[in-house]
Amino acid sequence: MTAQWISWCGFVAITIILLGFAALVLWKVFSDPHALDGLLSEPPGPNGELKASLARFQFLIFTFVIAGLYLLLCIEAGTFIEIPGNVLALLGISGGTFVASKTVTSADQKAKMQTEMQNDALPRAPRRTRPAAPPPPPPPGAL
Repeated sequence: MTAQWISWCGFVAITIILLGFAALVLWKVFSDPHALDGLLSEPPGPNGELKASLARFQFLIFTFVIAGLYLLLCIEAGTFIEIPGNVLALLGISGGTFVASKTVTSADQKAKMQTEMQNDALPRAPRRTRPAAPPPPPPPGAL
């Protein structure tokens, strides 16, 4: 067995694993339509609506593009190739953007929760109610 044959078998195995993972994700999506709701969106806010996240989308696309190109170049070369440092730097920047986005989102949610808790803890002035109106007089001729 040559090194090229071993690398080709390894790439076939990796491809089968990736296709199996893709099939699992597709099965999950078709069996439960809401399975991947949070993949590209921020966690639901206080009113329950999801907001799209550019950082999550960018990280997902960069990861798949770089992994796909690396796999293609390795298959063409017949061996593992070296990943350039600038590609790893771009992937790191994309991951850092995602982490920063998560940090800002969680800080905003904590601040909102603290504000709500402080507003709930403030003593409220008693509500002034009007005195009850006297009952209406009975109609004429009624006993």
